[in-house]
Amino acid sequence: MLGLTVVTAICVAILIALGTWQYKRLQWKTALLAEVEAAVTAPPLTSLLDLEKAVAANEPIDFRRIGLSADVESIAPPFLVYQPRKDGIYWRAFSPLSESGQRLYGAFGVVKDDKKDSYELSFLPQGQAQIAGYIRKDYPMGRIEAWVKSKASPKANRYFKFNQTGDWDKDGAINTQIYLDIDADITDASLLPIKSPEIRNNHFDYMLTWYSFALILIIIYVMLHYRSGRLTWS
Repeated sequence: MLGLTVVTAICVAILIALGTWQYKRLQWKTALLAEVEAAVTAPPLTSLLDLEKAVAANEPIDFRRIGLSADVESIAPPFLVYQPRKDGIYWRAFSPLSESGQRLYGAFGVVKDDKKDSYELSFLPQGQAQIAGYIRKDYPMGRIEAWVKSKASPKANRYFKFNQTGDWDKDGAINTQIYLDIDADITDASLLPIKSPEIRNNHFDYMLTWYSFALILIIIYVMLHYRSGRLTWS
């Protein structure tokens, strides 16, 4: 039964590899959830300088609250990123902001699809404004995500991810690794509700599933040899 042995060995190797991959994913996801929990429960930051120090110290910052007085830069038009909602298609407006020499993008609000071409974005603050929101890290797209995600149209100002084309910072003066998700109704960061994302962590179940398949396949293989008289034990 050489053919069966070869096929079984290959399948078992694949199943064990998949189980090990899920184990590594479990470790990564567990660490990520701990990092997010530390960030959302931390006291709000009060300036972009504090944010820079937190990044330099490698502190968890994704979804951490922040409040500051910043200069909102007027760009025409602001970058628009697709924002799906139940009642239609919306676009999130991103515009640069600065404080104490630090510059990054802020997501200030949404505009309906039928209004985006006229750029009726009166909700964008002008000049210096007291703002509060959540820090968001921009994670680069994986290979599969890049394949399946809708392509950006810079000429039409249509994007489906923050800095999707990688050219929002042409002069190298804006930090595009981080942006602020601004709350339009709250200016005091201490009043912002803790915003913890729903991140599923089912990798332990997936790991057990793949390892179980490998074990079942090995048991079936042994039983076939036993019933054929090739394997005996006392």
